[in-house]
Amino acid sequence: MSRDPTDLEKLSKLDQAIDDSILEASEADLREDFKEAGDDFDKAVSRASRALEQAKARTARMRFKRAQDESKAYREYEKVKSFDLAKARRRLDGMRSGEVENAMMAARKGGKLSQRDEENLLKDLAQLEALENDDKEEGKE
Repeated sequence: MSRDPTDLEKLSKLDQAIDDSILEASEADLREDFKEAGDDFDKAVSRASRALEQAKARTARMRFKRAQDESKAYREYEKVKSFDLAKARRRLDGMRSGEVENAMMAARKGGKLSQRDEENLLKDLAQLEALENDDKEEGKE
């Protein structure tokens, strides 16, 4: 058993039929329709093209402004903590000497750390320290 379509459904179907007839019409048919209505087809196309370009430019400006605002908000948000590299160096020295409990370092094929490796390790330790401090502050430990 089928039900009768609602007025809204009928209106939607009519709207879709009108859209389809416009989209499926040839340029010659559209030119004829404009001529019968007393309008200039080329001017109408030009006005529509101009309106579309203006809308694209306005949208681009809005998106750029939003990106600027988001970037500014991100920079203002103090997510990055300052790191205590001196403290990280003491921790690294303690790890090397075995004085720090529960600390392991990967073997380096019998060689010692390069300067770059040591600097990166210090940065990692400082970041780890900052994360541990954040956890303590939030009571997550």
